Amino acid sequence: MAKIHHLESTLVDQIAAGEVIDRPASVLKELIENSLDSGADNIEVHVIKGGHELIQVSDNGCGMSQEDIKMAFMRHATSKIQHLEDLNSIKTLGFRGEALPSIASVSMFTALSSEKNSNGFEIKINGSDEKSFNPAARITGTTCKVQNLFYNTPARRKFLKKPETEQAVMNAMMRRFMLSRPEVAFKLMSNNKIVYEVPVQNLSERINAIYGTAFKGGILPVDLKKDPYTITGFTGNLSLVKKRLGEQYLFLNGRFIKNRLLNSAIFSAYQSLIQRGEFPFFVLFLEMPPDLFDVNVHPAKLEVRFINEWQIYHVIKTSITKVLQDILKVIPDYKSPQYFPNITHNETSTLNLDKAPSGSIASFEQAPHKRIDPDTVGLLDNNRVQLQDAHVRMESTLDDIKIPNEDLQPISDHIWQIHSKYLITEIKSGLIIIDQHVAHERVLFEEAKKAIEGQGFPSQTVLFPQTLKLQPEEYESLLEITHYLNKIGFRFREFGENTIIIDEIPPDINWGNESQIIREIIDQYISVKKIDPSFIDQIAAIYACKSAIKAGDQLKPEERIHLIDRLFSTDHPYYCPHGRPIIINLSINELDQRFERIT
Repeated sequence: MAKIHHLESTLVDQIAAGEVIDRPASVLKELIENSLDSGADNIEVHVIKGGHELIQVSDNGCGMSQEDIKMAFMRHATSKIQHLEDLNSIKTLGFRGEALPSIASVSMFTALSSEKNSNGFEIKINGSDEKSFNPAARITGTTCKVQNLFYNTPARRKFLKKPETEQAVMNAMMRRFMLSRPEVAFKLMSNNKIVYEVPVQNLSERINAIYGTAFKGGILPVDLKKDPYTITGFTGNLSLVKKRLGEQYLFLNGRFIKNRLLNSAIFSAYQSLIQRGEFPFFVLFLEMPPDLFDVNVHPAKLEVRFINEWQIYHVIKTSITKVLQDILKVIPDYKSPQYFPNITHNETSTLNLDKAPSGSIASFEQAPHKRIDPDTVGLLDNNRVQLQDAHVRMESTLDDIKIPNEDLQPISDHIWQIHSKYLITEIKSGLIIIDQHVAHERVLFEEAKKAIEGQGFPSQTVLFPQTLKLQPEEYESLLEITHYLNKIGFRFREFGENTIIIDEIPPDINWGNESQIIREIIDQYISVKKIDPSFIDQIAAIYACKSAIKAGDQLKPEERIHLIDRLFSTDHPYYCPHGRPIIINLSINELDQRFERIT
């Protein structure tokens, strides 16, 4: 008896559907791509229960005739290609003719469409079986309604995530489309509430509409043409850097793609400015002839093969490096001083502008802008590795820098501040050097932990409350951790859709940092999605790092004394929450050896 046999057509359809449709966001992607290919410039999406119950996409595109709407649900039927050679010049988002029949095979699908000045037709298909096909009222474009996704494949349906999770994935999918086509108006409604509603606008306006005014001054235009490639779009300055991936958008001829090598080209352009584990914001459009790449390598069409991938890597890296060369634009909220700054890295991965030497008469206007030389990137990387190795060595010998309590008593009340960065004072056994930033960071970290575990910090009212716009999934996460933000002194209220107004802030932070601190704490929570002692430590560490005094901050003598007093009242005064040393001890014996007093 033969072991090999033909599968039933219904089973074939469901297996094929699994290659294209794996969750509600996949349905949304395919339907919106069809709408865009139809020439629509207005697309509305309605979702119920994260797509478990309903995903509906309506557009004002060219619509379908009576014959086309029937053909659209047959496998491998498409209007977008006809011949094999067409695969080398694909200009549409869809082309395989698989999406609609695949969706219809695992759902209850209703499509209503009409061509211009023609009557409409409605088709209903349940699990690949056509239930009805009737004339309908004339409409503009097409409306596709997908209900009860995976109703006939229970094994697949049970693997759907909870509605809130699936909705968050669809929100991210919508952001891709809204950014890829600013010339198209979009509206997304979830459970009859508006999530996004954006008109036709340019790209910078679209970014602001999605992410809020905080992004308005933080995006830098990218524009480079190097035949046969063109790179356009925006990349973010350091105020838009985040601790998690998710706001990096690369579009190839209008199609969102995922390519680790090309993303790394952008990250490498930032590598002398940000730390490992930090990710810049970018929305970039790569345009190139279709015959130089193949998009037909992945069912979801997210992965692409290039004829010359490394050449594209260098073009993209050059386009970003060119923007970042004018480093003063990369620094958040930088105001030009009246001297030429010496630009250095500091411990918070932002740029610090140390003041010019006393008596300097050089004016900013007379000096050229500080620029990053792309040829020095390797050297900067080597230096960073050496510094990291040094930190590891210092941490491994931490016990060696601990100073007996009896030797910590200063024999002078004077504390010197060196380069507005380090504090030096004399003790019985020699000298101690304290990094003012990490010292204050340790103090604030322990105070924040005690506040979270106890009665909380008091708050200070801000004179000008700050508005913070969040993405829908960020706002949901904020609601889950509001208790902990209140504990460290943040007070805020709802202000419109996914937006809050911050009225009160912790006592130790500088006004203007509150939004960044809240965003980073939300990012951390989204990355772990659980509240445990480790997350509590992360909240305290983020608050402490962003609130602590920085290298470059001048301290008055009494402020230096107060800081050192607070440091030595902590439980762990020798290292910061991230493990970096706070104190270096130079004993008299070491000094004598350096000056060859003893051998």
